[in-house]
Amino acid sequence: MKHYYFLIWISLAVFSSSCMDLDVTPYSELTKDNYYQTKVQIMSAVNRTYTQSWASLGMDGYGRISELSADQLVWSNKGRHGYDDGQHGRQHYHSWTITDQACWQPWNRIYTGIGYINNVLDDLATVNFETAGMTVDDKIAIIAEMRGMRAYYYMKLMDLFGNIPIVTKVGEPLNPPTEQRSAVFNFIEQELIEAAKDCAPLSAQTRGRFNKAAAYAALVELYLNAEVWSGTQRWDDCISYCNKIINNEAGDVDLDLNIDAAFSNTNAITSTELLFTNASDKAQGRWINPINLAYFAERDILGTDYAGNNGMVCTTNAYEAYTSHDLRKYSWFLYGIGHGYGGYNYQGPYKNISPDPIRAAVSDYVLGSEEFSGLPIIFSNKPIKAVIKIENDRVKIADWYSPEFPSDEAKNLVEEALNGKKTKEQIIKDYNENGNKEVYLAGSYNSTDARQYPWSQMNDYRYVWYDCKENSGAHFHKYNIGKPSDTNYGNNDFVYYRLTDIYFAKAEAIMRKAGSATTEAVELINNVKRRSFQSEYWNSDEAIANKDRYTNITLTFDELLAERGREFIFESKRRTDLIRFDKFEFGIEGWWDGNADYPDGSSGSINKDKSRRLLPIPYIAMQANPNLLQNPGYDN
Repeated sequence: MKHYYFLIWISLAVFSSSCMDLDVTPYSELTKDNYYQTKVQIMSAVNRTYTQSWASLGMDGYGRISELSADQLVWSNKGRHGYDDGQHGRQHYHSWTITDQACWQPWNRIYTGIGYINNVLDDLATVNFETAGMTVDDKIAIIAEMRGMRAYYYMKLMDLFGNIPIVTKVGEPLNPPTEQRSAVFNFIEQELIEAAKDCAPLSAQTRGRFNKAAAYAALVELYLNAEVWSGTQRWDDCISYCNKIINNEAGDVDLDLNIDAAFSNTNAITSTELLFTNASDKAQGRWINPINLAYFAERDILGTDYAGNNGMVCTTNAYEAYTSHDLRKYSWFLYGIGHGYGGYNYQGPYKNISPDPIRAAVSDYVLGSEEFSGLPIIFSNKPIKAVIKIENDRVKIADWYSPEFPSDEAKNLVEEALNGKKTKEQIIKDYNENGNKEVYLAGSYNSTDARQYPWSQMNDYRYVWYDCKENSGAHFHKYNIGKPSDTNYGNNDFVYYRLTDIYFAKAEAIMRKAGSATTEAVELINNVKRRSFQSEYWNSDEAIANKDRYTNITLTFDELLAERGREFIFESKRRTDLIRFDKFEFGIEGWWDGNADYPDGSSGSINKDKSRRLLPIPYIAMQANPNLLQNPGYDN
């Protein structure tokens, strides 16, 4: 078979019909026999496998279903935006089907990534590295790296789909059979153990590639979830590999001192705790691109050059899980009204700081463009209403209704924004021509709504997936990409593993063995959590009383799951965590509308069938490969 290095679509070779003729006449002289002549050529083929990981593991692959099927993020229907054939709602309610893209995309894209790696491994097996100016040790390390990355891909497929085919050669077999999840687990374990022996150690040059620390971290994840994935607990093995990383056996690593270093646009340079990342270079089109998590006019809020599609937002319970002293609440989200806290100010109303002079000239505040067109954008979970009057050609708030932000400070900030350019003119015109004295800034009270409550009950108000507004929910800001003038603008590496993962995994494994928290487990979690609070508060009795600083009594299993949610939000871990803690059917108080009862007697309609802990084998794959077996609970 001939190989083409820029036109390979390996997943077709794995799952296409058997009538495909794979022995074709080449239209180029580039084949595996004459391509690998230099180190640059060898490494370009290796590096190509990592470019696929953005699609395989990101928000169009593994990441999306991992987040949207859990209890922290939702792609809500906001007025005329976001319904998209109901696909996001089906993820929210666990009612996906075998034809949904949410199931097909991770399957197709991860297997495509595996195909690229299989192709490289096939080719490199016969390449003379010394002729290319490299060493035999280089060859051993690169092959280990590729096997480790392939095992990591298989782990993500096993997590989502359970019983899957294992393919290690391009197109062999053409219709691979389904393997039981336990067999897949054993294959992954062996591949990772062998890869770990020869992978390059962690360094600034290797953290964006599958290095020894990545192999150890993947084994930590494998053993942490072993009871779910294989039926057998492996807590001791989990702890053993945690210790290898903590003791710097895979390379030097230490916890970052603040909550932002691991996610900043200089994280590849300045973070001390990253183990394995997806390397980013915005100038070459490889970057985190928060389009699906950003508000329409987020470029005006943060002074960037990208526009969002206002897709994913945080559920109410996810945001409210952070206490008022928690710095993550103010750094990692755009939300609320105020001046922020602890040096972070990402609360509204937002001044317009667009780098585009045309956009900057439209208004001095960032304004809504849908339900709250012309009004200052405020991200909230509950309704906001201002009763106004006009005095001396100025909008004044006579009465202020906001259960989340009832303070005079909030009222005054909003009053200032209502007098901003464009908004003031719009409000005064409506006041004079229509006598409208009520300005709605959030919620559904300015429209017909089956869930509309009297204002006296508006603190009970909850958004539901299908009836959100353009400013519903907290918006993403964990990866601060900076401004276009920054040298490293948009160069945030996406984090797969960091040392914090290892501290949490070791603490959980210790607790699982003991049946409850131990002093060591508490110290591990507190050592991570302390950076999320100002030191004076952290060292106070109030921090203990608020369960911000844990004790052996307050660090329960439920609290450990909650703290994992707070720490790892936006990191594609929540679905796996909920399943491991037996909470995937959302027995968690406050889940948006998936598990909540409302004052009007309605309730959410999440599918609580535990078969939904696995995705269905996608219809397209089933049609292409007759040897695939569908997962229980799904009808082909």
